Amino acid sequence: MEMERINENTIRVMIENNDLKERGISVMDLLGNHDKIESFFYNILSEVDVEHDFGDDDQVSFQILPNRNGLELFISRIDDENQVGDAINNLMAYAKHKDDETDDVSDERKTELRESDDGTVTLNETDVDAVTSVKSSVNRVENKLTLKLSDLESLISISQFINGPEIISNLYRYDSTFYLSVQFPLDNFTDNMLKDQKSLAFEFATESDIKDDVLREHGEVVINKDALEKIKDIF
Repeated sequence: MEMERINENTIRVMIENNDLKERGISVMDLLGNHDKIESFFYNILSEVDVEHDFGDDDQVSFQILPNRNGLELFISRIDDENQVGDAINNLMAYAKHKDDETDDVSDERKTELRESDDGTVTLNETDVDAVTSVKSSVNRVENKLTLKLSDLESLISISQFINGPEIISNLYRYDSTFYLSVQFPLDNFTDNMLKDQKSLAFEFATESDIKDDVLREHGEVVINKDALEKIKDIF
């Protein structure tokens, strides 16, 4: 186990798989067992903080980045309790180099309307294409689903069969249970392909009627947008 001080408030700890094994813990335990997470993190902090820079009264946040050799743990001292980071929510925060979030409007896709001089509303070419696309999608197989995961092994298995940059997948934790929401692009998947992908997913998880927006509002976002790709890369 190696330690590197990033700044006066942050320590980076490199923990190998052998270190985890010696402590009787695995990466999957850190994803799913909150009690083990807290105990493990504070034990590591006590080991590496030999100069006692972190006081007992300091508020501390933890961020973890799993990798093939183990994980990196970032321990940060914070002053505002509103800044307390949840290690689960911040999974992949260091690894994911986000593109500029300039697509907020396009994520919710507003229809652009142009108003003519006489007050009537006309659709531009983009709007016409969107209307046509909606019409053509009627009676299509549903391209969204939410899966309730029994354990992290099931998520790893699903990621081996269902992944790709065009698939939107979000991993949540809600009421101590992991959920995976998946959205397939209709342009790239026929109805038969959608059925096949769903059948594969149902071999490892059960379908849930909890919608993605409910999980996002009331649950914890573990990995956003590319959960299956990230899990496949790690495991």
